[in-house]
Amino acid sequence: MYEHLRNEYNEFTFPDNVKLYCDPSEPFFGARPGKESKLSDFFQIPQKLGWNFQENGKRSNHSGGTSIDHVTQRWLYFEVLAQVFGHLPDYRWEDFVKADRSGVEYITTTHLPNYLQRWFVSERNSEASERKSRLIRIQQVLDKARLFVSQHCAVPSSKDTIMWEINEILALSLMILGETLTRALSLIQRRLRFRIEGWCSHDTRSQGWGYSKLMLQKLDDDGWCAKAIHMLQALLRGNSIGLMYLFTLRSSSSKGPDHKQCTATVCKEMDIRNNEGRSGPAPYHYCHSTNSDFCSEPEYHGGQVRKPPNCDTDADACRSIDGRKLADIINRGNIPLLLYRRVKRDLQVVEMSQSFDKSYAIFSHVWTDGFGSLGSKNETSLCVLDMFSRMLEKVAIQRSGNKSAVPELFWIYTLTVPVEEKYEKERCKAIKQMHDIYTHAKYTIVLDLSLMRTTVGPGYSNPAMKITMCRWMTRLWTLQEAVLSKNLLFCFSDRIFPMNQLEEMFPEEDSELQSCIPSLARIYYAGILGEIRPKIHEEFRKNEGWIAQADYLALVWKAAQWRSTAHPIQETLALATMLNLNTEPFASPAESKEGTPEYQRECDDRMIKLLSRFAAMSSCPIPPGMIFLPGPRLSNKGYGWAPRSWLSSHAIDSPDPLSLAYQWNTRLDVNNGLEVQFPGFLLHDLGFDRRELWMRKDIYFPTDSTLLEWYRVQPADDTPHFPKDHRLAGREPAIIVSRMPIVDFREIALFVAVKETFGGIHYVEILDRVWISREVNLETVQYWSDKHCEGHREAMFAGERLPLTTGWCVDGPSQSSVSKDQSEKSHPFDDERIRPLKRSQINRFGNRIKSFKSWLR
Repeated sequence: MYEHLRNEYNEFTFPDNVKLYCDPSEPFFGARPGKESKLSDFFQIPQKLGWNFQENGKRSNHSGGTSIDHVTQRWLYFEVLAQVFGHLPDYRWEDFVKADRSGVEYITTTHLPNYLQRWFVSERNSEASERKSRLIRIQQVLDKARLFVSQHCAVPSSKDTIMWEINEILALSLMILGETLTRALSLIQRRLRFRIEGWCSHDTRSQGWGYSKLMLQKLDDDGWCAKAIHMLQALLRGNSIGLMYLFTLRSSSSKGPDHKQCTATVCKEMDIRNNEGRSGPAPYHYCHSTNSDFCSEPEYHGGQVRKPPNCDTDADACRSIDGRKLADIINRGNIPLLLYRRVKRDLQVVEMSQSFDKSYAIFSHVWTDGFGSLGSKNETSLCVLDMFSRMLEKVAIQRSGNKSAVPELFWIYTLTVPVEEKYEKERCKAIKQMHDIYTHAKYTIVLDLSLMRTTVGPGYSNPAMKITMCRWMTRLWTLQEAVLSKNLLFCFSDRIFPMNQLEEMFPEEDSELQSCIPSLARIYYAGILGEIRPKIHEEFRKNEGWIAQADYLALVWKAAQWRSTAHPIQETLALATMLNLNTEPFASPAESKEGTPEYQRECDDRMIKLLSRFAAMSSCPIPPGMIFLPGPRLSNKGYGWAPRSWLSSHAIDSPDPLSLAYQWNTRLDVNNGLEVQFPGFLLHDLGFDRRELWMRKDIYFPTDSTLLEWYRVQPADDTPHFPKDHRLAGREPAIIVSRMPIVDFREIALFVAVKETFGGIHYVEILDRVWISREVNLETVQYWSDKHCEGHREAMFAGERLPLTTGWCVDGPSQSSVSKDQSEKSHPFDDERIRPLKRSQINRFGNRIKSFKSWLR
């Protein structure tokens, strides 16, 4: 099933005995070895076997002679192989079948790498016209097969049921083969410089075929955190091979925290502030180290590590820094560094001027790992300081071979930024310095307990995927530390591994046609803006006042969305630091108690301040695609298009609105919203009662009088139907789409109400995020065309197509957001509000009018 993925860099541990359910020797309906297959051959397979499949998942067995396992394996496995490799002279389906000692037959991919290489050579040596025809056909076959497998053989969670009810191992085998062939096709297209817009894809990372129920169940049974699974599913973009590889990296013998209470949005076990299900607050424990190079295996308790029994340092043996000394240095505009002498166990503070005239290193870590300070002291345990010293020595030897060249000075937030309340002013100043502190450091050492307890491993994929999984990648503060640092070094149990050295290994390992694992493992690199980091540092070097542009903001959003921070009020502070903005408006602590409506208003106000900084720039860097992003939005007038938080924890939509190339800049009109340019549709109602729209699961509309092109619109974000919304009263609805034409199965869009149109710009309010798709089922098109002609115009619109350069000024509700229940109760179309008054009510009202007239006289 996955023998082609086994090599010296990875070793899968799943049973690969996928039974042979069909007879691959059945006629290929035109496809023979060395003979070009036809696209029609692929679509005829189910019918020839007595089945009928529709894209909506409906299926029927006309003959009753074959099982669902038989037809799906024959069609979506062996016929896909025939469509891809059938033109090769020596193609044999027997190469993909094996038998055990008892004669039971199973599928195998042992020969798949060889076939992929021969396919590439064949395309490279073929005539251009022949290559074009074949690659387009194979792309169509894989796209259609991927649609059926991802929609009807995959599941979003382990609790869901496979729609087609096929064998779970068989479903996984379809995904593995499909993802492998899709990856190989993309690489071949790229190598041969084959590009026809709309007919090929060079994206080798986001073409997953869906998640296997078997795989997701294994993660649940193995005790994985529900939030981690949710995050990885989104990052891997539906790729089951990546999820399998992640599972194999986690040793079954490793003992960690219990994640039974975690949800898809909250890891309760690793949140030390979480008290649910516990008798008291989760304790914070300092991390301890032994005399070995790094940390020994930690002992978990309540999600936190305790001192291992072989640590040679007393439990309360710590070194602290005088907060007054730190504050004085910061008030002079300088930076406090630390110098630790391991022999004397002496910790000193060294003052560095604003010219950054000293060489120093930085330690970046997750506070809950135990490297932080607690309460009102800047302190840590002696054994951790010893560990820091050993790390600095090891890095010096690795980088120069000279132990004496070690930069003994270092900076770490928890020891160099005063934590006592009386130094709040100095703490704000220190935070303001952080941008320059990180950009001027010699290097930054990443400390993460999960990495420090495991070896680097062989090749590129092994360490890269471990970095992707580590907790350091889930925190917002570590993102800005990673982006601003010139040189990142990851600390593993056996060595400190420079990121630059790791990335040098990527091109060679990613060149294999049969494996998508290296490109999936590189998720961590995108998560720390790896591609753009050198450019950012070059801009910092040339211009200290460099301001972020739209492409940079888009990358920051995508890198931040799966991260979190202990206190929501700190989000804008971390973002401002990363975006090279003045941090002073965001550095002060919150005035309200966390979790209260007042606290949320403070967070909203700071987000508005952050966005307002962009509005004041000559070229607004806000990416136009931000209007399509998920999550709760700000309720303030002019900012209702903006998400309340960049930490949305939401899967990437299709298409990714922040990855699309835009030719026009945005402009923030603080009174009316964000001005953008996008294509879309004006929806002219055809005389129906708009109350018929509410509670519907979808709406259809044609785009011209021929009734040949129809679009379907459905609520997004797990909303089952269109909610009641009074903002459509007296207004015309519209759809804003991110691109035209609509090419994916469905694409994210905005359902809006047009308030007015002035100067060629439509001023609109967002009603809902929706999915829009072009209806390709001819029976459905005919059904709605007949409905239209017969006058049954239930919730039907006439769509007016708008050009790519259509101007929109997008905002949210014109008043503070209200709850769904309140919205429904106050809706002018609600039956409760428009029912006739009773006669007794009319009489009472008339008597009051008479009394009022008498009083006037």
